[in-house]
Amino acid sequence: MTREQQLQFCKICKNHRLDFNRGIICKLTDEPADFEDSCETFEEDTVLKNSEQKLAIKRGVNLKLASKGERFLNRLLDTFFTYAFLFALGIIIALIAPEFLDGILIDEGNLLFTIFFIFLTLFYYIVMESLTGRTMAKFITRTKVVMENGDKPTFEVILTRSLCRLIPFDAFSFLGDDGVGWHDSLSKTRVISVKDE
Repeated sequence: MTREQQLQFCKICKNHRLDFNRGIICKLTDEPADFEDSCETFEEDTVLKNSEQKLAIKRGVNLKLASKGERFLNRLLDTFFTYAFLFALGIIIALIAPEFLDGILIDEGNLLFTIFFIFLTLFYYIVMESLTGRTMAKFITRTKVVMENGDKPTFEVILTRSLCRLIPFDAFSFLGDDGVGWHDSLSKTRVISVKDE
C-alpha cells in the first residue's frame, strides 16, 4: 500500500495528528503509517470523514458515478479511437518503411499484430488517463477517472487500472449491479460524471 493510500485512512482516523515535519502521523505510535492492508488501530471519525468528502466536492469533484450507458459508450468510442490511431500509424509506417508492414502487421491474425495492438491500447489508456484523467471518449461523454475518494489517480494507479483491462471479460464487468468494473475496483478508482464542471 502506498503512502497516499494509507493517508486515505489516516485522514479520517481518530488516532491521527499532524506533525509539521513529517505530515500526518499516528498518535499511538508517533510514527507515519506503516500498515499494508489495514490498520489495527483505525477508528473512523465520522466528522473527519464528512469533512474529507466536503473537501473533495469543493475541489470540484462531483462524485456521481457515470451511468452504464456512459461506460458502454466510452468503451465503444475508445475502441474506435484506438483503431483509428492504429490505422493512422499504419499509414505513416507505410509511407516511411513499407517493408515493415509486409507480413507483420497487415495480417490481423498475426500474433505480432495482436501484441502490437495490446501495447497500443495500453499506451492510449495510460497516457490519456494519467495526464488528464480522461480518454478521448471520456472527454465526449464528460466523464472522468478519479480515486474512490475523489482524488486524482497517480501514474501507478492508472498503470494498474490499464493492466487490469487485460483480464478476460473485464470490458463487460461494469455491467454488474453497481456499475463498477474490475479495472475500477482492483485499482480503487471510479468513473464519475463531470457534466456540472
